[in-house]
Amino acid sequence: MFNNNTYQILRLYNSEIYSSYIFRNDYRAKAVLLKLYKAYNQARRNPDIDNPTEIFDWDFVYDIASDFDYNDWYKIHNRINDVSYLIRKLKTGFDSFEVCRWYNFSRFVIDFLDYTNEQDTEIWSLSYCEDCSDTFPDNEMVSVYGGDSHVCQGCRDNDYYFHESSDQYVAYNDHDYSEFDDDEGDPDSNFEGVLRYDVDVMDYLDKQKLEYEPKITRKTKLFGLEIEMEARSSCPSDFPEQIDELFNGQYCKFKGDGSLGNGFEMVTAPCTLAYHRKQIDKLFDWDNWTDNDKNTYVKAWNTDTCGIHVHINRASFTGSQIGKILQIVNEDMNRNFIEAVAGRKANDYAKFKQKSIAEGSQRDYSKYEAVNTAHSQSIELRIFRGNVTKNGILRVLEFSSALADYVQQCSFKALHYRDFLKWFNLPRNRADYPFINEWFVRKGYLKDGKSNRLVTDEINEAIDNAVNS
Repeated sequence: MFNNNTYQILRLYNSEIYSSYIFRNDYRAKAVLLKLYKAYNQARRNPDIDNPTEIFDWDFVYDIASDFDYNDWYKIHNRINDVSYLIRKLKTGFDSFEVCRWYNFSRFVIDFLDYTNEQDTEIWSLSYCEDCSDTFPDNEMVSVYGGDSHVCQGCRDNDYYFHESSDQYVAYNDHDYSEFDDDEGDPDSNFEGVLRYDVDVMDYLDKQKLEYEPKITRKTKLFGLEIEMEARSSCPSDFPEQIDELFNGQYCKFKGDGSLGNGFEMVTAPCTLAYHRKQIDKLFDWDNWTDNDKNTYVKAWNTDTCGIHVHINRASFTGSQIGKILQIVNEDMNRNFIEAVAGRKANDYAKFKQKSIAEGSQRDYSKYEAVNTAHSQSIELRIFRGNVTKNGILRVLEFSSALADYVQQCSFKALHYRDFLKWFNLPRNRADYPFINEWFVRKGYLKDGKSNRLVTDEINEAIDNAVNS
């Protein structure tokens, strides 16, 4: 692809890049261009490739860039950009045809750098400081407000102090925390066992699985539930405390929420789906869930304040897989289906917004979106209508788990809800998720499905139940 004259330009290209003291005697910097030269030539010789940039994919980018830490890569990226700009201006000593050949390769290199930038948060585990908006490696980020926000160390040191009574960093100008004492209970709640909204429940809870399940790793798919509920007039003042005791303080905690009228939210530990199922069975088999007339003490469905939020651990996904979730949930072509599954349309706390695949590798700090990616440890599905029935909660959990399974194996061209349903229609998937499967059958999304008798009986019992009245 390159003749002698073109190689003169490339040698100049190399010498200028390596002239910086940063890259002297650094074999990694030389290896970058060497790999790009070889890949470019191979692509140009391949008759099936129209544009050499078609070879760009995750494996190609990661193989070249991952030898560097982020700061070194940032330096070589800027140096290559600067030198490319200078050499493109050169005319003397090279005929226009050779300059054109070199320019094509230079463009290939620049496109590679741009493509790498789109993947940088995943390659180097980067995060955005919520205060200064700069990018930093994860190990240079720190949490404030109990993990609700993450900032760089510089911003924390300059703008935050450690608030002893709430055991977290808060902003110097946040006067709401000056009144708190050592009690983490919510002073505005009418119920016992309700923590303040700012308390991090992970100070009390641990990740959970069943005994027979494999050891929990960074990649284990875990789910955390936030179930908002309003209390009926008959609700005992110690109702949250009773539930906490039912689970020996290991499954969930209750927190106050300013968006509720007279209620609380149940926040669970991050658990496997199987563990959640067992605990939810235990909750709804509990005699004190209802009064003597079988009326529930809490409600959620027919309120305008309650929702269910599902957290899924971020580490179980790649950035592109999170991007698929963003597109499936937010795309207009899927809107009616997503709203049907969620049980409600968008609201101020869960807004639909068009997203790209690349945004899955970033953290968007607009918290009140249908898929909240602001958290460093999880992504949060905020779309679901409040529900305090067994089948309703399990349906939400199963859909979330099925969606997570789907994006880990589907192509970028299969993000229509019909593609998801085709995959879900496989017998194994329908068996794994009986509650959402039953809902798909009842709503006509799966025409040929056979209802699960156990689930059908439970749904028939729950339909129009006073729990959601």
